[in-house]
Amino acid sequence: MNSAELATESSYESPNGYALFDLDQTLIPWDTQLLFCNYIIRKEPLRVLYILGFIPFLPFAKWLGPETMKRIFLNYLAGMDSQKLDGYARDFVDTLQPADIYDEIKAELDKHKEAGQLVILNSASPEIWVKYIAEKFEVDHYFGTRVDYGSRISLFPDIIGSNNKGGVKIKRMQHLFPEGWSKGDVLPNSSGYSDSHADLPMLMLCERNIMVHPTEKLLHEGELYGWKLMQPDRPTHNRFSFGVACLKQALGLYRS
Repeated sequence: MNSAELATESSYESPNGYALFDLDQTLIPWDTQLLFCNYIIRKEPLRVLYILGFIPFLPFAKWLGPETMKRIFLNYLAGMDSQKLDGYARDFVDTLQPADIYDEIKAELDKHKEAGQLVILNSASPEIWVKYIAEKFEVDHYFGTRVDYGSRISLFPDIIGSNNKGGVKIKRMQHLFPEGWSKGDVLPNSSGYSDSHADLPMLMLCERNIMVHPTEKLLHEGELYGWKLMQPDRPTHNRFSFGVACLKQALGLYRS
C-alpha cells in the first residue's frame, strides 16, 4: 500500500506495535493551516482580502465552535479550482524547510518505522495537505479533517463528517487496531506524540506518551502519568514572537 494511502475498513493487527503522531506543533512547530494560508497568499496576494473577512467572526469563535471557524477560515480558497488546490498542496509540502520540522520528533518517527511499528499521522488539519506530509514522512496511514472542495471551492466549504479532533481521531483510525479491540483498551507496544490536551483520547490509547511543548492542561495530565516531556528548539523565542509569526502567516507575510 502507498505510504499515504488510507487503509481499507478492516481490522489491522500490528505485531510490532503502534506509533500515533499529531502533526501541528508536534512534528511541525507551526499550525500548518496558517503555513498553508501563507503559501497560498504569497502565490495569489489578492486572497488576503478573504482572510480579512475572517476577522469579524473572531469574537464569536467560542460560540461558533472550531469546526465552523475552520470552514470560515478556509474562505481564502474560495473560487479556486480543486485540481489547482491539490497542486498547491503538494508544492507547499515540497517547500517545507528543515526549520519547519522538529528534527528530534522526526527522528522519533523514524525509529518507530525502523522498529516495524504501524506509524499513523492523525491531524485536525485538512487532509488535502496532510496526505502529502504523510507521503513526505513515509508513514503508514494518515488522517486529517476531510473538506468537501467540490470542483471549485465555495466560500465556506463543508466539512465531511466531523472536524478530526479529540475522539473523532479514534473513530477514524480504529479499524487499524487489533481484532477484538474495544473502547478503553490500550494498544499493545504503543507510543503517542502530541502537544495538545485535545489529543488526550488518542494518548490514553498508548502505553507510552511523549508531550511536545505541551499545553498546560496536557502537561498537568501527563505529569500525573509520568509521560515524557520533549522540548525541541522552537523557531521563535517566546509566545509574543510566536503570535507575531502566526499573524504574518495568516496575512501571507511570513518567510521562514
